[in-house]
Order: sequence, then C-alpha cells, then structure tokens
Amino acid sequence: MKQKLLFAGLTACLIAFSLPPFRSGFIAWFAIVPFFYLLSGLESRKDAFKWGYLTGLFTSILVLYWLFYPAPPGAVATILIYPLYYGLFGLAFVSIKNRHGNLVALIAAPFLWTAVEYLKAIGELGFPWITLGYSQSYYTYFIQYASITSVYGVSFWVVVLNSLVTYMVLYREERKQQLSAAALFLLAILFPLIHGLLVVPSFASTVTGRHIRVGVVQGNIDAYIKWDKRFRELSFEKYERLSKTLTRDSLDVIIWPETATPAYLLKDQRRLSWIRRLFHETNTPIMTGIQDYIFLDRKNYKTFNSVTLIDNLNGPYRTYAKTHLVPFGERVPWEDDFALLKKLLSRFEMGEGNFSPGDGIVLFPLALRNGRGTAKTGSVICFESTFPELVADFVRKGAELLVIVTNDAWFKKSPAPYQHAQMAVFRAIENRTSIARSANTGVSMTIDPWGRVRKQTAIFVDAAITDVLPLRQQTTFFTRNGHVFANVVLLISLILFLLPPGQRFTSTDVKKNV
Repeated sequence: MKQKLLFAGLTACLIAFSLPPFRSGFIAWFAIVPFFYLLSGLESRKDAFKWGYLTGLFTSILVLYWLFYPAPPGAVATILIYPLYYGLFGLAFVSIKNRHGNLVALIAAPFLWTAVEYLKAIGELGFPWITLGYSQSYYTYFIQYASITSVYGVSFWVVVLNSLVTYMVLYREERKQQLSAAALFLLAILFPLIHGLLVVPSFASTVTGRHIRVGVVQGNIDAYIKWDKRFRELSFEKYERLSKTLTRDSLDVIIWPETATPAYLLKDQRRLSWIRRLFHETNTPIMTGIQDYIFLDRKNYKTFNSVTLIDNLNGPYRTYAKTHLVPFGERVPWEDDFALLKKLLSRFEMGEGNFSPGDGIVLFPLALRNGRGTAKTGSVICFESTFPELVADFVRKGAELLVIVTNDAWFKKSPAPYQHAQMAVFRAIENRTSIARSANTGVSMTIDPWGRVRKQTAIFVDAAITDVLPLRQQTTFFTRNGHVFANVVLLISLILFLLPPGQRFTSTDVKKNV
C-alpha cells in the first residue's frame, strides 16, 4: 500500500514539475513511469481504477490548487471529478494487460492516454488542463509537428517515451531488449528534433513578407476592485497612459486585455468618448475586451464577454462575443435547457457569472499603415485559447493574426498564468499564425508562427510592449482538417480496449522474435 501511494504521488510530483513555469519538460519523458509500473502489477480492474483515480487526485491537487482562489466550490468539484479520467485510463490499461500482457498494454498506453486527454476537452464541461503535451512548450524545435497533430500529438510522443522507459524498467534483466528500447528512445528524441531544425526558419527571415506592428498593454488592475465605482476611472487612466507610451512606434493596433474597460463600453457614451479621443490622439485602432449586453424584451436581456475594435470616431464597432464560456465560472452549463438544474444550482454559490455565449466567430479587419493593405484578425478570449479546434476556426475563417485577451489575475502568483500563456505557443504552431497576447496581470507576450516567444512580460507589473509580427502565409494540415490525429487515436484506443482475449506477450516472446 505504501509503495503504491509512493508511485502515485511520485508521478503527480513529476507531472507538476514538468509543466510551466518550470522549464523542465524533459521530466515528462519519464513522469508517468511510476504510474505505469504500479499498474503493471495490478490484476483487478477495480484496483486499477482506484489507483488511477488517486494518481489523478494527487496530480490535480498539485497542479490545479489555484482554482481555489476565485471559486472554492468549483475547485472542489473540478479536483474531485478530474481524476476520473485517470481512473478510466488505469482501468483500460489493466484490462488490456490482463488479456494480452504488459508489452501490448505499454504499446496501447500512448493511444489510451491521448484519447483520455482528448475526451476531457470535449463539450461544455471540457477542461483541457494538465495535457502532457504542454510540458514541451519551451522546446519549440521538438513540437513543430503539432501543425499536423495539434498538442495531442505531442502528448502521444511523451507517453511513447514513458512506455519505452517503463519497458526498460520491467524487463531490466533482458539486456538485448534493453538496448533495443534504448535505441528506440533515442530515435524518438531525434526525429522530432531533426524535423524542427529543418522547419523553423531564422528570426530574421520571419518578417520579410507581410507583417503587422502591434502594441500590447498590460494594465495590472486588481480584478477585485476594477468594478468598484471608486476605482473605475483608474483602469481608463492607466490604459490611456500606457498606450500613449507606445505611439512613437507607428503601430497598426493597440491591444488591451479581457474586460479592460470596467463598463458596458458601447452603451456608456462618456467612457466610449474617452476611448474615441485616445484613438484620435494616437491615430491607432484600439482592440479591447469589454462587457456588453442586448435586451431581448423589456425585462429580459443577455450579457456577453466580448472584444471590440475602436477604429473610427463614429461607430458602429464590430464586436466578437466569447462562444466557449468557463463552466460554472461564467455560465452554468445547459441552464437554458434544464430549468430544474438552474433552480437547483441557484441554491449554491458557485461563483459563476451570468454570460451568454456569442453567435459565432467574428474577424476584425485592420487597415495597415502606409498602404500595406488590410489584415484580418481573430480575437480569442481567455479560456477559449485552451481549445485547439476553436482557435483553428478563426484561422479557417481567414484570420491572419491571432489575438488572445485574458485576465488571469484571479489565480495570483501561481503557475496558472504561465501554464495558460504557454498554451498559446501551441496555438501559434498548430496554425502557423503569429499571436499577440494581452493579459491584465500577465503573462503578455508576442509569439511567431513557429511558437517562438519574441517578447514577454513579467506578471503583476504595469507593462507595454511592441513588436512586428509576420502575418499568416500558409494553412496547416491541422487548420484545414482539425483533430484527425486525435480522432484516429480515439478509434484505435477503442479497438485495443475491445480486442478479445488472445495470446499474452511477454519479454520471452519479444526475445524470440528479435
């Protein structure tokens, strides 16, 4: 029992330290070996689910503890529900092991793990955090094939490495098999690295074509006071001051973060005039996060978490409303479909907002300076940036630059702001599209189409940065086709799980065939 707890806890610790802000993604290459070793010694599927759940619980506590800062009840629910996916993986792994042996289970493991990661990101309750592929976000040369597979292909690769290490541990007495597994491990490291070295161009060559000059502002406004009437003007004053420091660079757009303006800006003529005046003085369009609403009738209305572009003095202004809202944070899932659910949850304080999802994707055309034409820009809001398929939809619609606006102030000085920011590295690679990310308290950053972070701010500081980013010049396999890889992996996982009992493969069988 103590040994199993040790293995479960060790895997949780290793996963936690492989993720941002730690630049130690190599730890993920063997992080789940203790968990695999634990499962390899189990026979009962009930035990497999239990130890999978406990491993997931330890991992969730270590990685997601920051959820307690904004919403303790929601954090408890997430941390208790999230480990069910690990339990599902443990059950599938041991089921295959019992029928076919450890070797087949280890071969199946990358498919099973990746399929489970993909499943936990689907639907209104999707929460794609602790995806192993994100541990590699600082290793840009290793992850360029994400333009085909998305982040799930990198998770698959990481689990392949773990399976090979586990094989070497389980069959450590078999020298010939050890050498074969070690050789495969080395090749698995070299192939993506060589691919990355061939694909990634030099920095100097990335802005020789069409480009855009962006300014990114980080206001560092306390999320708990920004809507207090005594402090509302502070936000406008600070963003105006920081924006004016950027105008010497002749920018094409200035970007403010999610809900940067603590007002229903498009309905508040006094404050809208303030932003219009700033646009006039700087001669630069301002893209900002806002809250918005529409009346359905005299009593009913909808509110939205939105982005707008102030690019003229008279309006109207194009607006995009967030389509994928944070479950139980911005909206109770399915509340419009199940009145009883809404009534039941109203008895509990979950910390949720009352936003409605937007109708669909909206792009912002930006007129570039000096007659350089127009660039289509897609603006993703906060939580939406964690979903590869959703971000790719903006590019399919024609976005040449991706903007991410967010407010991670709720999570304080935890790993969460860094983990959220590094996910943007994959969105850039998956779509070969530059990203400008504006976060209220950080991390704000600019990223090129190959996932290289060009400029980056610290967290909880006032900051303003400018950069010249290349506009999109190609359409990737992932952008065109979406989650082909993940769906194929999901199908293969189902086939492997449903395979009828057959020959059990052992190290002796492998030795005979080498």
